[in-house]
Parts: sequence; structure tokens; C-alpha cells
Amino acid sequence: MKLAIYDFDGTIFEKETLPFIIKYWATNGYSKVRLVKFYALALKLIATYKLKLDPEMDKEKFRATAAKLFMILFEGMTKKEIAQFFSDCTIEIINHFNKRVIESIHQKKTEGFHTVICSGANTLLLEEVGKHLPVDTIIGTELVFREDQTYDFDAPLMIVTGTNKPKALLDAFQGVEIDWENSYAFGDSYYDHDILSLTGNPVAVNPDKGLKEIAFEKGWTIF
Repeated sequence: MKLAIYDFDGTIFEKETLPFIIKYWATNGYSKVRLVKFYALALKLIATYKLKLDPEMDKEKFRATAAKLFMILFEGMTKKEIAQFFSDCTIEIINHFNKRVIESIHQKKTEGFHTVICSGANTLLLEEVGKHLPVDTIIGTELVFREDQTYDFDAPLMIVTGTNKPKALLDAFQGVEIDWENSYAFGDSYYDHDILSLTGNPVAVNPDKGLKEIAFEKGWTIF
């Protein structure tokens, strides 16, 4: 099996996911109380990161923590309610897809590749996105719900980012024979380089400075 693996934030979706969704929440009549609570926690996190109050907080840890804090918007909401929110939000998200990447997904699917989205975004969002794309497998951050199906913000989350990405991908395809040399992986961030390195055809999509340096050094394709 040959894989074509795509990151979401900054790769399929040209904008930054969290700010986009927060803006959507703020401008579409959702709870301002929840939004204020998120901003209070986010400002504390930003201060900790910028002032280096936590020596272990590098950029990857900061991004993962921010992704978890963002989910406080949905604390106490049911799985059905959250899925509906992301379904509504996706109607606007698809207007900001990277057209070249979308063409690549369709092409790889036609060529017989098993198409994958592997992202730190939560799977409820990715599943809605996947309804608009020829995607075979979705790998993302799994949210935890209580017995009454309300979201449990305090439950531990394994954010699928950085070094967690290749681990989540390999776990998902455990026992499956993958032709890694002829597989493709697409990402935009330095923190995608681990998963891009798994394949024989890594592609840097509008790469940040760190990934661009790696791509130039290793001769990777740059979109």
C-alpha cells in the first residue's frame, strides 16, 4: 500500500486553524463567557511562553498546550453539539483550502494511493473536512467524552503533533505493509519533518523557516 499523507493546518487549510475557528465562534453568536474564559487562559499561556517561565515549554509544547486550551470552548457540550459546530464551521473552512494541495489529494486518490489526513486537529473537525475530500483515513486528536456524551476538558489529550504524528500514523497502520519509499507526505511546519521523513517523497507546502531549511538541505519538493 502506498500512502499520501496530508497535514491539515497550513497545508490543506491555508489559514491557522485555531484563530479561524475562534473568530468563527466569536462572530456567530456562541457563548461570550466561554470565549472570555479561553482568552484568559490563552494570555496566561502566552506570557509563560514569551517570558520563558517554563524552561520546558518550547514551540511544540506551546502549540500542543494551546490546542488543548482551545477546547475549553466546548466544555460540557455534547459530542453531537460539537460535531454540529464543526460541520457548520467547515462550510467556511473549505473556502480557504489550498487548491494545489486539494488537486494533489484527488490526483493521488486516482493513482491508487491510500489518502490520509494526519493532524493535531481534533477528529470531529477532521471528519467534517473529510466529507469534502477523497480521504481514506483520518488521524487526529481524539477528544474524551463522559458517559453522558459531554466533553471532558480535564481528561488527558494526546495531541497529534510533532513527534506524536509519526507514532500515531504507524500505530494506525500497524500490521499493514506500507511502501514507504513510494509514499508521499505533505506538511508546512518544521514540526512536520518527522512524518515527512518517513516517506520517499516529502513535500513542503508553503514551509515555515525551519522546514524550508530542511527541504533545501535534503532536496525535498517545495510547493
